[in-house]
Amino acid sequence: MENQGISIGGIIRTAREDRGWTQADLANRVGTKQQTIEKIEQGKIKYSSYFPRIALELSLDIVKLIPDLATKSTPPALIPESDLRSGHRDFPVHAAAQGGRGELIVSADPVSWVMRPTPLVGVTRAYGVIVVGDSMVPEFWPGDTALINPHLPPERGETYVFYSENGGGEVRATIKHLIRWTETSWHLRQWNPPDGQKADFTLPRREWPRSHRVVGKYSK
Repeated sequence: MENQGISIGGIIRTAREDRGWTQADLANRVGTKQQTIEKIEQGKIKYSSYFPRIALELSLDIVKLIPDLATKSTPPALIPESDLRSGHRDFPVHAAAQGGRGELIVSADPVSWVMRPTPLVGVTRAYGVIVVGDSMVPEFWPGDTALINPHLPPERGETYVFYSENGGGEVRATIKHLIRWTETSWHLRQWNPPDGQKADFTLPRREWPRSHRVVGKYSK
């Protein structure tokens, strides 16, 4: 992947060298090994769960390391308090617990009610989910509330909450970026994949039949 003619590895290497850091220095700061930084700078690793931390340490715009973030047609907007339209708290927010790497267990009942954001005024069954885990950092940080419209159809380049039910009343969910889909599979992307997982992966639609679009977020 290239960014204005310079590889992502080159961007990282230049920023690192500008600080006088070795690869080992940067590795220690982000919690990985020197060999990982070397492979990233050489372009052998295209996506890495360390990109958000590398961007933070090197004061880089995360879009330089994850260009796809810039191509989202409607990135989740941070909704300011001044843009809340209802006069009372009528918007349900559900809690979530970690349900596996990159997955959530969403509470059946709301844990709080807040004022409704403008994009969801008049939208029946709209709701929020408090994000846990860091698989979608920097788009969503743990503690952010994803604002969800359950009625919008699948569209490439958008972020969705996908749902799976096990028949026993437990609802699993995962928030991911939708690349494309087929009759049988969702093709998804996560910005900060857990160790051992890839950035791009698929979910079977038979097991994960519901997709609800994220239209914004409240930040913690």
